[in-house]
Amino acid sequence: MTYPWVTILGYFLALCFLLMLINVYIKLKADNRKLIQSVRRSESDKHQLTSSLDSIFDPIWIKDKNQKYVYCNPSFEQLVGLSKVDIIGYKDEEIQSQHPQLTQDFLPTITSNTETGTAEEYICLPSGSIDYFQVNTTNTHNKKGQFSVGHAYRTTPFKERESELVEAEIRVNEALKLTKVGIWEWDVTKDIWFATPSYFTMLGYAPVEGMADRKAELEKIHPEDRQRVLSTIQSILSSKKESNYYKYQARIKHIDGSYRWIGVRCIVTEFDQEDKPARMLGVRIDIDEIQKAHDQVEWLAHHDSLTKLPNRVALHKTFHQIIKPDIKLALLFIDLDHFKNVNDTLGHTIGDQLLLTLADRMRSLVGKIGYVARQGGDEFIILLPAENEACLIEKTSEIKDALSARYNIDQHQFFITPSIGVSLYPRNGKDFDTLYQQADTAMYHAKHAGRNRYAFFTEEMQATSTRALILSNALHDALEREEFSLHYQPQVSLITGRVIGAEALIRWHSKELGAVSPGEFIPLAEENGQILAIGEWVLRESARQLKQWLEEGITPVRIAVNLSYAQFQADDLPATVAGILYEYEVPTEYLELELTERIATKDPEHTITILESFQKLGIHTSIDDFGTGYSSLSYLQRFPVYKLKIDQSFVRNMTTNANDQVIVGTIILLAQQLGMTTIAEGVETKAQLEMLNNIGCDDIQGYYISRPLPAEEFKTGYLEKKQRLNIADD
Repeated sequence: MTYPWVTILGYFLALCFLLMLINVYIKLKADNRKLIQSVRRSESDKHQLTSSLDSIFDPIWIKDKNQKYVYCNPSFEQLVGLSKVDIIGYKDEEIQSQHPQLTQDFLPTITSNTETGTAEEYICLPSGSIDYFQVNTTNTHNKKGQFSVGHAYRTTPFKERESELVEAEIRVNEALKLTKVGIWEWDVTKDIWFATPSYFTMLGYAPVEGMADRKAELEKIHPEDRQRVLSTIQSILSSKKESNYYKYQARIKHIDGSYRWIGVRCIVTEFDQEDKPARMLGVRIDIDEIQKAHDQVEWLAHHDSLTKLPNRVALHKTFHQIIKPDIKLALLFIDLDHFKNVNDTLGHTIGDQLLLTLADRMRSLVGKIGYVARQGGDEFIILLPAENEACLIEKTSEIKDALSARYNIDQHQFFITPSIGVSLYPRNGKDFDTLYQQADTAMYHAKHAGRNRYAFFTEEMQATSTRALILSNALHDALEREEFSLHYQPQVSLITGRVIGAEALIRWHSKELGAVSPGEFIPLAEENGQILAIGEWVLRESARQLKQWLEEGITPVRIAVNLSYAQFQADDLPATVAGILYEYEVPTEYLELELTERIATKDPEHTITILESFQKLGIHTSIDDFGTGYSSLSYLQRFPVYKLKIDQSFVRNMTTNANDQVIVGTIILLAQQLGMTTIAEGVETKAQLEMLNNIGCDDIQGYYISRPLPAEEFKTGYLEKKQRLNIADD
């Protein structure tokens, strides 16, 4: 008997089971759809990954745990020289055995590494060349097990560049050794200091590999220079960015124990957060030979080459170093009476020996209480203390008597007497030049009074300067009254024998006073300020004369015009000169401007500015009276001049005085090294000409060629003839 509730329950359970099956089916279908989508995405990701790897320029490969290839990109195929068919599913050894054309161990060298990391490898290509690679290997895992991914980055260009840099470094180091230049770098923050081998070898030390001992290098500095160097370095270390450069010159100890002059220059290349130096780069240069040459030239500029006494320039400097408000000094100007007779009768050799003996006597007489200098020729200057005038008079008399004593030189016995003028500081003047002039005046008073005596400068002696006052007054009207004229002294090339230029020399013929020497009125003009007007007149007259010669169809030569100190101080001088040349339509190539060595070195930076302005205008410039002043080589090499004019004081005695010959030769060599030409003035003998020619002087001028000539005589005698002068046969 069937119960209705049982039937109902059965249907209900069947319905529930059916609904459950339907739900499972729907869920399975949804999961299957997700699985299909996931597989599609996986295939898409795999395709994208493969495409990405295929597009990479560097070789990439993937191996399974058995070291069989499961993937490689086209770059790997190109590297190996095989297709994927010959690579996928095989090990390196299998590929190598199946393809004997591959270089032995070609694949294992690059792909055998199974550990994660980076290595540098190289392979020999069939062509015989070598390729370098940086190989990166990474191990990874997935459900299928372990895989290794390899990536090879070709580094051959970098290796080649590295090799080139190493070779270049070797060449640079060798060049630095030859040029005696060392380079160093200092990491200030970490106090790490490196230097090139030449830094050490220039002083005989062995090179230091790697980090060197900076403090040990500083200990090699000469004790007298060390504190100055340390202060220089400290000043840059404690400064801000505004100061990022320093330089110094110091003596550094050589391995043999001697000291050599070294020049150091440094620049800050990095700053820290506080704008303090963090890294520096510097060089040091062996300047010992240059410094010694500079010292020699400087010594020659401050000393008399014959007696080795200081010259007037040096004494001038000494005077201003020792003067004090409460000090009293005497300046003695000593001129030897009739010294010319010694040279004329016994020769310059005996005359030079006499000067040497005189210098020794003066040194002995003065000792350490004063200073002795040679002014030039037969003139000497002595500085003595003058606290007690009675003692000064006694000392002056002692000097006169000692210099008047008998001289025995090379079997010759003779006497020479001095005329001495004395001026007192501060009574007669407070500057050296004034005292010098007053002592000179007193000396002439002593000479005119009969020689072999001394005279103290007095106000009464000032009366002897009356002529100077008259000349000064007459100068004011000289230009307006057209009393000046120019004479031209030829300048001749020793190579061609032709006149290549002329120096314009001013002459004054006063209507009241007659002919007045330039040596007399030029100093007056400089003192009273008229030199500016006279200097401009000389420039204008030179330009006018050049213009006249050009209009007459005569090709002129370059005319050299002297510039005074006052002229050279004017900032508008280049514009003034250019305006004059433009006014007279004279090409700049026909004008040369001369300035003395003393003018050029008084304010070197101003000199460089003015000379560069002339250079831009095409006007030649030269240094006159070279060797008589003080020239720093560091400035001389910056002066844009083309010629050095050797002072006649050296030329005059060079054939009889070896020291003067050395000075002239040194100046010529210096000019050659600086790319300049040389001209010697005051050439008066054939012997002087021949010696100048033998030691390489370029040009000469002097009475041996011609005295200064009026313009018309210079034109007819030289410009119109244009022939080669037989100067060596005269």
